[in-house]
Amino acid sequence: MQALSSFQQKLTESINLFRDKYPTFEEAYSSYTAQYGGDSVRVHEPFRISDTIDPVVIVLGRTTTLFYLNSRRTLNGSLSSIGIQKGVLYILGRREPLDSKLIVWSKDAENEVERFDSRVRIVPSRIHAAILGSENGDVLFDDLGSSSGSILAGETKKPEPFITLYATPRVGIHRVELEPKYAEGRKQGLEMKKSASLCLG
Repeated sequence: MQALSSFQQKLTESINLFRDKYPTFEEAYSSYTAQYGGDSVRVHEPFRISDTIDPVVIVLGRTTTLFYLNSRRTLNGSLSSIGIQKGVLYILGRREPLDSKLIVWSKDAENEVERFDSRVRIVPSRIHAAILGSENGDVLFDDLGSSSGSILAGETKKPEPFITLYATPRVGIHRVELEPKYAEGRKQGLEMKKSASLCLG
């Protein structure tokens, strides 16, 4: 709960700063909140993307892809890379009117990081997501209530695979269940080792 409150406070401070500093952010934010309401941009459920094995794949909408590399603490797109600093919040979105560029706004700069095809039905939202470099070293991602959603995929250092989906209830999820061959193979290997031990005994 404290992390959620801290993230929200940092988001509010950053929005106020960016609105004064970047005309493009002011236009994107004003038009977005005019359409969806003043409380439409907020923190929902931050997900920790630090302590992961490179890369964490971040998909905004359906086809706009970024890569977070924890070994370098960088967010990478085809146009540029952004170093994630402690105590800094980054907002991901796009300009209004739409120009097919994904933007990252921070206290230091406005950066174009990735292109997207404006012909697709689901493009990134004007104010889409935020990444926070926490003071304790964690890096947190959160979808700010975008109209097009986000997908995170990667592995923690345990290692433990994960897929996190931020989406509205209207989004249909088609899941195809596959037989867990790897887990079954491990089980069979343990049974063969046990059998061999009994024979030797």
